[in-house]
Amino acid sequence: MFVYLLLQVILLFVITLHDWVHVPPLTDIRALEQHSTVHGRIINSTIFAIMVLIPLVLTWLYRAHVPFWMATVLVGMYGLLTFGTIASWWIPYIFGSSAAHKADFIEYQHTHHFLPKRGDNVVPNTFHVLLHLLIWSCCTYSLYLLWQTI
Repeated sequence: MFVYLLLQVILLFVITLHDWVHVPPLTDIRALEQHSTVHGRIINSTIFAIMVLIPLVLTWLYRAHVPFWMATVLVGMYGLLTFGTIASWWIPYIFGSSAAHKADFIEYQHTHHFLPKRGDNVVPNTFHVLLHLLIWSCCTYSLYLLWQTI
């Protein structure tokens, strides 16, 4: 349970601060500022923080004994985040997306990438690959907890 809590704490900090802290070459806050408003970034950060904070608090409160309902909530929250990462980054990377979708990801063009380009598809940058691995790890652990409660 300690590892799961630690992953969630790290995820909370990363997902909340990634639109605010300039860490070249992983993030390009200057480009993000040109393509999004402060208000939009505040809303985005708040929504993602809440989506990680709720499971984190539940995990802390019920760390001694995980009830079925809580494990279901954890799977639901991290499942939504996992679906979002796949729908917004990985499906467009593999299969392509609309010009409008590609334009929404222009602020990431000067960040570090290690995955090969696939035509003019959106390529997940290194930061987002690491972020997605954190999210998927939390989702996997929550599935394990759910399995343990059955």
